[in-house]
Amino acid sequence: MISDKKQENETLKKQLAGFREIHQVLSEIIAEVSQDQKEALICRHFKEISGADEISLFLFNPKTERFHFRTATGESARNYAGGFLIPGEGEFSSLPEPDLRPTYSHRIRIETENDTYTYDDKFIMVIPVTAFSTVYGILISEYDDPCTTIDNDKEELIRVFLTPLSSLFECYAERQRQEGKAKSLELLYEIGSKLSSLRDEEQILENIMFLIEKHLQVDRCSLMIIDEDRKYLRIKKAFGIDDLDINKSKVPLGVGIAGHVAMGTRPLLIKDIASEKNLVSLVQQKANFRTNSLLSVPLVSQGEVIGVINVNNRKDGLPFSVEDMELLSKIGSEIAAVLHRSYLTLQLKKARELDREIRRSMV
Repeated sequence: MISDKKQENETLKKQLAGFREIHQVLSEIIAEVSQDQKEALICRHFKEISGADEISLFLFNPKTERFHFRTATGESARNYAGGFLIPGEGEFSSLPEPDLRPTYSHRIRIETENDTYTYDDKFIMVIPVTAFSTVYGILISEYDDPCTTIDNDKEELIRVFLTPLSSLFECYAERQRQEGKAKSLELLYEIGSKLSSLRDEEQILENIMFLIEKHLQVDRCSLMIIDEDRKYLRIKKAFGIDDLDINKSKVPLGVGIAGHVAMGTRPLLIKDIASEKNLVSLVQQKANFRTNSLLSVPLVSQGEVIGVINVNNRKDGLPFSVEDMELLSKIGSEIAAVLHRSYLTLQLKKARELDREIRRSMV
């Protein structure tokens, strides 16, 4: 009886010592100003707590909708740099609680620009860091020893360590969203400045196209206008497209992606054209779609579509996001306003010329 009590006390002392150590570790992580250093400390300390041979950290980016590699211990830091996690079917869709058991031959893989890495020959733990049922990050613990086990005390320490990290990564994700909004506002502010300082339509449109290339980081963009007979779309401005293609371009309404969008008033976002079987036939020049992702936004003035703006081939190779679509739609509204203003100016000029002709004929 006394022996059991003594053993229980020893266990409690051991747990308290572990909790104090975790508290010191978390204080060190939170006190670190640099996000990169915070993440490096998380991996280093988690490696010690879990007894893993390697630790890798991936954080969810809402813009790309992927878990991107952030940092790791050992060789993984070099191997996985610039990569992102590719889950198996339904892998990260519901991970309310981390499974703290090393698992052999997991279905996920890591893709980088030059290589693909799998865990087929490793024992790993895939540990989600969640807050309010949202997965903000994934910690992957790699083990060389197939007999590795996580006892109850160590499991408790891991859970205590993970709990505050969810808030840390939630703040990081929110900061990413705010930075994205700030960049969008910067672009819209620059466009507004051009609209207020320039009056020539050609100069304004050229400046807007330059800003789209600069901020959205795309290889190709085309601004297409519906002709007076409302039968065809013609390219008015573009970059990343041969001059010959621009001069020859003439798309009937309802034909191709742009012609399809011009028939309605809603933008079209395609993350992967290969997976959109009902739209593949609308792509006329598939060789131009290096990234398989595109955006097409109608230009609406006075409730009527007057043109379309198209972008494809993001320079980072990632698909376009809903945020990209919303931003391009706002830019499209500004472009439509410029074109409408030019149209009114032209109509006023024609009216004045007609008035002069009538006056001359009366004399």
